[in-house]
Amino acid sequence: MLSTPPLTELEGAALALIKRETALTAYEIKEGFRRSPSSYWSGSAGAVYPMMKRLEGAGLVVSLDESNSRRPRKVFRLTNGGEAALRSWLIDEERAADAGYDPLRTRLPFLVHVERRAARELLDSVEARTREMPAPSEDRHAALVHESWRVMRLAWIAELKCQFG
Repeated sequence: MLSTPPLTELEGAALALIKRETALTAYEIKEGFRRSPSSYWSGSAGAVYPMMKRLEGAGLVVSLDESNSRRPRKVFRLTNGGEAALRSWLIDEERAADAGYDPLRTRLPFLVHVERRAARELLDSVEARTREMPAPSEDRHAALVHESWRVMRLAWIAELKCQFG
């Protein structure tokens, strides 16, 4: 059996969505990403459909025709290899601890290049948007993670605001 390269974050998240729901179409996976509060996830058909073909080609998912009309309905289920790849992705401590993409964190070191007032206004606006960001409603665990993230981010923003007066 050929070893497959480590899953990308998008691939791991797609396999996790399938695991949670047992079976999903590529469209349902795309919509799951589109509903994410993070713009980091690409819910585009141009990202999801080819990814699902790659995952199927790698033997991590299998597609089943569940059409009950003229309209095709192909659902994906995890294979044993997909289950193993998902587990490896979920417990990959090195990648899980990576700083990852965060647009605010990317900007912070460079805010010294704008007026203090502008930096403070940015932080005030990000704080307000963070407070207003709705939690995912379809999954209680995702909502708890989101709320923890929100509390931590608001505490971090409060600390940063002290630096910009």
